[in-house]
Amino acid sequence: MSKAWVKSSIATTGISADGSEIKHSFNNLKEGLTEADVITFTAILNTLLADEISETKLTTVETVAK
Repeated sequence: MSKAWVKSSIATTGISADGSEIKHSFNNLKEGLTEADVITFTAILNTLLADEISETKLTTVETVAK
């Protein structure tokens, strides 16, 4: 069985200053993201968006062949 990377995306959920839930998604990310990359990206979003990110989800799509 072999796997081939197709795409990666990140979805975040944050809380804005007024207490409402804000969701953002980022698609077409590079292959091979590390945990450190995702943590750094989340920290940047906290700064840029002034939201407190409460959840970050990394989704990677791969094809599988026999």
